[in-house]
Amino acid sequence: MSQSQRTAYFDNAKFLLMILVVFSHLLQSFIGDRKFYHDLYYFIFTFHMPAFVFISGYFAKPLTKGSKIKVLVKRFLLPYLFFQVFYIIYYWLIGLRETPNIQLLNPQWALWFLLSMFFWQLSLFFFQRITPKQAIIISIVLSICAGYLPFLNQILTLQRTFVFLPFFIIGFYFPKNDMAFLQKTKMRWLSLSFLPIIYLFISLFHGMNKYMVFGSKPYEDYLSYPLFGGPLRAVFFLIGLMGIVGFMRIVPREKLFFTKWGKNTLLVYLLQGIFIKGLRALNIMDLNLSLLGFVTLLLVSVLLTILLASKPIRQLYGRFENSLSFVLSGLLALMVFM
Repeated sequence: MSQSQRTAYFDNAKFLLMILVVFSHLLQSFIGDRKFYHDLYYFIFTFHMPAFVFISGYFAKPLTKGSKIKVLVKRFLLPYLFFQVFYIIYYWLIGLRETPNIQLLNPQWALWFLLSMFFWQLSLFFFQRITPKQAIIISIVLSICAGYLPFLNQILTLQRTFVFLPFFIIGFYFPKNDMAFLQKTKMRWLSLSFLPIIYLFISLFHGMNKYMVFGSKPYEDYLSYPLFGGPLRAVFFLIGLMGIVGFMRIVPREKLFFTKWGKNTLLVYLLQGIFIKGLRALNIMDLNLSLLGFVTLLLVSVLLTILLASKPIRQLYGRFENSLSFVLSGLLALMVFM
């Protein structure tokens, strides 16, 4: 597959995944209305973030000192600081927070991904110095064991960073052959069954605590028997891998009309909260979701993703990002010298 085809394939994947992210966030308020909504919501969560993290690792480059760190700070930490303050104030203004207290260590809603991306990239300082097999095994062990450590929680999104770390490391070391193994005859048909199997699993096994798919808290915070947290996390890790394979199997490989929007998914991820949280503040999400409403929700998810990934929004944010980098860099330098 050529470079352009490879880029199109993963841009298609990112665009479709982002629609699922937006849709699942919109659907969250309605999962109590029908069993199907509940099962679909958790089904999406079993693979959409693992797949995003896997793709992020796939395109991550080996880490070097100096300029690379500055790039990571500019790309992830500076936007995190701005949007963390922005969303705290925004949620206060629309009535979702009682006070506008600025808390920088506890990421607001979806902003955990920026901090985790920063830490995952930094982790390559260590992982790129050992063999791929060792790196993957160590990352899986860390992911499972992290749940037993109560001090690894939502602060600095450390729990989620460890939980999803294996997907990033697997993506980083994954052969750059564009999931070519999916084209083999046996796997081509077997992989098509993975997503239906996962949905059936979510639908039937209600006794299992599905909070495992979020991975933001230690086991003792949500399991009656925290000792079983490790095996459960291992199960959901395997489900995540199956979900990645099953999803990537159905992603079109050729360049399509929506391919161009897949380049700006991080921007969609950052800005979606303005609209989704705004709707929640208006109590629109408290309505009972009918079948027509469900279809409308899906359509809104697609249109919102397209809007936020559009070229004008990207250009506007690009100018803002440059200004933000200059201002925050100046403030950080001032704090150092004070």
